[in-house]
Amino acid sequence: MSKKKANEPIVDDELLETTGAEPEEHTLADPVEEELEAQAEENADTEQENIVADLEKQLAEKDDRHLRLYAEFENYKRRNQREKLDLMETAGRKTMMALLPVLDDFDRAQKQAESDEATKQVWDSGVGLIVKKLYKSLEGQGLKPMASNGEAFDADLHEAITEIPHPEMAGKVVDTTEKGYYLNGKIIRHAKVVVGK
Repeated sequence: MSKKKANEPIVDDELLETTGAEPEEHTLADPVEEELEAQAEENADTEQENIVADLEKQLAEKDDRHLRLYAEFENYKRRNQREKLDLMETAGRKTMMALLPVLDDFDRAQKQAESDEATKQVWDSGVGLIVKKLYKSLEGQGLKPMASNGEAFDADLHEAITEIPHPEMAGKVVDTTEKGYYLNGKIIRHAKVVVGK
């Protein structure tokens, strides 16, 4: 038998490779290392869950902000439409209020014309037709005179100028000195009346 040198390996690596008897590398799993890997996976899962939760929270906040902004815009549109309608009604109201003294003058002229039969015929065939047409046009714009003679006195509709003794008409309107008017169902001028007591 031949003597082996001291630095020669006991088993020849080449021989092992050719015979397929090469030793497998076995690494013993370190429990600490396994625990660290498990914690790293758990931390990664927790981090992903936190990211998802943060994104969902941001999305909910954006949705809430969007809904509030949308509601605010809808309120703005409604308020703007209401202001436009109020402006149109106010403009119409100012015009009608400016015309009321003219209508009062026509009413006084008509009462004066009715005192004489000849003047009444002239009034009815001339100016009276114009007055009727004017009233008709103003009614088309929403102006309506208030009927008050013979009605029960109502402080919401009438303004009492004076009271006169009149037992049959106690608490009722005896005479109207200035007509009241409605514009689109709202009172624009109260009737000035004489009330019986």
